[in-house]
Amino acid sequence: MKKVLNIRYLQKILTVLVLCALPNFYLSIKISAASSIHIEQDIIPVKRPINLNNLEESSDTIYNLTQKVGAKLTAEVKKTKLKENENLVMALTRVKFKPKDIHSIVNSISKLKNGTNILSKLPLGMDIHYSTPTDITGGALKLNFSKTKDIFVWQDFHETYTSKVFLRPTKSENTLIKGIIKSSLYLSAVKSGMPENTLLEMINLLGFSVDFQREIREGDTFEVMFTKDIDVLRNSLIQTKPIDFVSINLSGTKLSFYKYHDEYGLPQYYDENGKSSKRTIMKTPINGAKLTSRYGKRKHPVLGYTKLHRGIDFAAPAGTPIFAAGDGIIEKAGWNGSYGRYIRIRHTGTYKTAYAHLSGFHKRIKIGSRVSQGKIIGYVGSSGRSTGAHLHYEVLRNNKQVNPMNIKLPAGKNLNKKDLSAFKQKIKQVLNQKLVLEQMIENKKIATYSKKINKFY
Repeated sequence: MKKVLNIRYLQKILTVLVLCALPNFYLSIKISAASSIHIEQDIIPVKRPINLNNLEESSDTIYNLTQKVGAKLTAEVKKTKLKENENLVMALTRVKFKPKDIHSIVNSISKLKNGTNILSKLPLGMDIHYSTPTDITGGALKLNFSKTKDIFVWQDFHETYTSKVFLRPTKSENTLIKGIIKSSLYLSAVKSGMPENTLLEMINLLGFSVDFQREIREGDTFEVMFTKDIDVLRNSLIQTKPIDFVSINLSGTKLSFYKYHDEYGLPQYYDENGKSSKRTIMKTPINGAKLTSRYGKRKHPVLGYTKLHRGIDFAAPAGTPIFAAGDGIIEKAGWNGSYGRYIRIRHTGTYKTAYAHLSGFHKRIKIGSRVSQGKIIGYVGSSGRSTGAHLHYEVLRNNKQVNPMNIKLPAGKNLNKKDLSAFKQKIKQVLNQKLVLEQMIENKKIATYSKKINKFY
């Protein structure tokens, strides 16, 4: 009897223990299941969301693009250019697109962001790659409407046209150009392969310190380091960035300037001691011109008698750009008697510059507008009392003409001691990069020479 009671008592205890353990067991299973699900989520690859602010890269051909987007296959792809006084509708009509296709294509492009504006401003000479639709192939277009972007238009299997803007793939290249001056800095730089905007930037930068008419000699050398953006598909230049380093050696005297961003993030240029490359007024506001008449008394070429020449003259072909000699405000821009078309710029409370006999003004020039040093303000001409195309250039100090070649030009803002240390480090980086580029140039020369030798043997 006692044994039976013990067994019953043991059964009750076991029952209680089991009932107490069940919630913990259930909870353990639930936690384990949840943990298992979490791990599965971690290892399953998740498709990354599309960044709608970034454009996809363009393709080099219509065929590759249609393969990429799953469009209807295209037939033979041809090429034309947008002609003068022609819009896209006229161009597509000329290359035999049907009116209904033209309507669909234009409607598709107009739905793009700024599409209507793009259609109204397609550049003259724009490349148009196209494939006209047939019964079994689709229509497609590729418009190189800017240096960095293409518009692709394609037809799907439902005969619907879709348009999309693609970004042309680009790469940046650090570039060093070195040259020896033979006749002029301009011609030697062009021969060296320097892009035109970099060349003008170099001239503007050096124009504060160098008199291109009197200081340049045959055999002088120059170096320019800059970055250029390359269109990968065409292997062509898109744009160049501000010069990193420029140097010119004038009969053994070397001038070097390095880019350094100011407190506003704008590129400024300084020599190795932190002195600004800028001067209040440039000595030479025109490039590639010949100095034909200096400041002082001379026999006037039109009036025929001796008269004080209150400026200097630079002979140059009509239409040659003229630069603002310094930052300032346009004080006068218009016809000024014997001066012809005339611009006067107020730079400081002391100095002004004047430019006469112009053929025309730059479109942004108007009285009261601000102009930056080195920017184009007008073009060489022969207006007013003049015997031929030239620029008459004057510097006025306290409203009186003075000899531009003799004035002492106050320097621009130099770097302070606080920024000088960081600037010195920047110089080291630039010079190290220059050494790398020089080594690459030297290796290329050696490789080219080796190929010639091997070819000879």
